[in-house]
Amino acid sequence: MKLRNMENPNVLGYDLDKETLTPIRKHVERTEGDYGADPIGDGMFRMVPSGDVVDYEERCRRLKR
Repeated sequence: MKLRNMENPNVLGYDLDKETLTPIRKHVERTEGDYGADPIGDGMFRMVPSGDVVDYEERCRRLKR
């Protein structure tokens, strides 16, 4: 079966433009500020994506929890 004959052509999970057979790019909305934290021990956390090392109270404030 040819890709152009498919109703919604896709390869390896990527949707393709039916005319050019190039991947259709989808933009992801980015949020401002940190959206996660990884524990690093001693009650400290590394914020994601900023990389700042903060304590538990600051982590909660930044994540608004």
